[in-house]
Amino acid sequence: MTISIILSIILLGAAFVLFFYTADKYTASLIKTTALVIYGVVAIGALVNIIVQALSF
Repeated sequence: MTISIILSIILLGAAFVLFFYTADKYTASLIKTTALVIYGVVAIGALVNIIVQALSF
């Protein structure tokens, strides 16, 4: 495993934790929607990075 994959896994986990924390804590608002979109994009980016790096081995 390279450092990039390890960091992507950590980032993916943090994005999931923050996603569900934000979804549970805040009521429906623009801030909640924006935060959920950002966490979702970060999680998807980290997952794509993991897959691309795994396929390159």
